[in-house]
Amino acid sequence: MYRAAAGGVTLADRLRPAHTHWTRLRGLLGTRQLAPGEGLWLKPSNQVHMLGMRYAVDLVFLDADGRVLRLVHALAPNRLSPRVAGATSVLELPAGTLTRAGVGEGVRLEIAGEAGADRPRRLDPVGALLCNLALALLYGFFAAAHVTQAVTTGQWATTLPLVAQEALLVVLFLTRRRSRDTSGRPADWVVGIGGTVLPLCMRPAPGLGPLSALGEPLQAVGLAAAVVALGCLGRSIGVVAANRGIQTAGLYRLVRHPMYGGYLLGYLGYALSYPTPRNLLLSAATLLALMARATVEERFLARDPRYRAYLHRTRWRFVPFIY
Repeated sequence: MYRAAAGGVTLADRLRPAHTHWTRLRGLLGTRQLAPGEGLWLKPSNQVHMLGMRYAVDLVFLDADGRVLRLVHALAPNRLSPRVAGATSVLELPAGTLTRAGVGEGVRLEIAGEAGADRPRRLDPVGALLCNLALALLYGFFAAAHVTQAVTTGQWATTLPLVAQEALLVVLFLTRRRSRDTSGRPADWVVGIGGTVLPLCMRPAPGLGPLSALGEPLQAVGLAAAVVALGCLGRSIGVVAANRGIQTAGLYRLVRHPMYGGYLLGYLGYALSYPTPRNLLLSAATLLALMARATVEERFLARDPRYRAYLHRTRWRFVPFIY
């Protein structure tokens, strides 16, 4: 537990840390109230939501030095707080705490805690394990459907590129490096999970489409680009926007997200080969999800000065001279 105080006034003497993506995502959901002296410290965070909450809370937005950037009094359930530029963490306190304490913006909070209080809670590895198992299971169904199609029809050149592309993604994801910093915004999680899961819902059609002759080479080019990009990225991969190190070598010298560019070529080739309404809809939804995913990743990583410099040097996101 932590203790938060300013100018001799204690805001919370039982301040619980939420410093992992799972604890930040859970927040205070499921609780009935915050007792006086209790609180939650979300880090990193510059915005919080109250979706599903049962009671209002006071919010204190802090910068990296612990200085108060903004105060929000009694944010009601099912509301979204403002996003505060420069904030690196947020305190959630019982409604009325700020009024009683008389804390103002610009003051510096002292947050002290017990040794080891920053250690991840048990829910974090358990949640990560469940996420890994769900992704592996979904990929298993995806691969089984495509291998069965290839064995039945002999369409190996059409079905295997996407299976190989997704297999590489899943393997690297399951062995990914722990992030230094992960986004806790629910919208970023929705975009990240959507961009990963949607392609695994595609399924081959009984017959090839009229543009399959174009679809097959597009899949091959997309797979090659994805393999090279993933080779540069290695284990610095994940579903949600996170900082696992800044990558600027190889294809990343040409575009900011070469892996996504390769994916999209592969999905486009697959949709041309098997142009069912389901595959076309999933391809379009995946395109939108990856575009949104690239945007939120750039916004999140731009907190790192090295990545901001990289953004200025590298103009294109997916494909040089196109987008």
